[in-house]
Amino acid sequence: SLETYKNQTLRLIVHTSISGTKVRIKISNTYGDQPLVIGSAHIARRTSGADVDPQSDRQLNFQGKPSTTVAATSMVVSDPVEMDVPALSDLAVSLFLPERTEAKTSHKMAKQTSYLSPENGDSTGTAKFSVAKTIQSWPFLTGVDVQSSNATAAIVVFGSSLTDGDGTTADTNGRWPDALARRLHEAHKSIGVLNEGIIGNRLLFDSPKGPNNPFGGALGDAGVARFDRDVLSQSGIKYVIVGLGINDILFPAFPF
Repeated sequence: SLETYKNQTLRLIVHTSISGTKVRIKISNTYGDQPLVIGSAHIARRTSGADVDPQSDRQLNFQGKPSTTVAATSMVVSDPVEMDVPALSDLAVSLFLPERTEAKTSHKMAKQTSYLSPENGDSTGTAKFSVAKTIQSWPFLTGVDVQSSNATAAIVVFGSSLTDGDGTTADTNGRWPDALARRLHEAHKSIGVLNEGIIGNRLLFDSPKGPNNPFGGALGDAGVARFDRDVLSQSGIKYVIVGLGINDILFPAFPF
């Protein structure tokens, strides 16, 4: 069953590649059939657990307003905010969901612990976050863009479970795109790395549909279908690494 939220705040932890001075987020309602109401949103540098550095906390606006409604099957991008973003650091993106909201759009296997508040209203700007539950997914948040005057390029890593981090230990940033980002940083190359891996993803076929499908839509759209959205529409992209096709061989067709 889908996770459902109401009058709660999600605090989602993400890991950066390059450093920068401005940041913005992308919120997706791609698979939703109802409008997604975001009451407020903040971004900050994570200190530990669910807590953040209050000096770094920034309210995010959407076309100048602190709240937004994302139409069904759509995506919104926040206005950029000035913020010192270190390379290879953890950021906390907090989203307040005032209305009953089903997480129909979510990244299933985050390999990163994120946090959900009690049903106590807007906690997006709270430094010491009250945790009702931990989660291992990224609902609604589909991207964090860091702007850097030193950036020379960005790489999209477009793949399936090996790219997504399957087999790595949660909360260690052990995915191979994370290792690539570290090696580029150590080599003083200001090249961003965007992980667009989805566990079980196939090049030619969408996540299987039907009542007996245990995966729902979690395996994603076919690579050929999502390439424009997940690769070509990203900012500053010069390179793409493709690691798709093994799941087309492993399970070329589902009996659903």
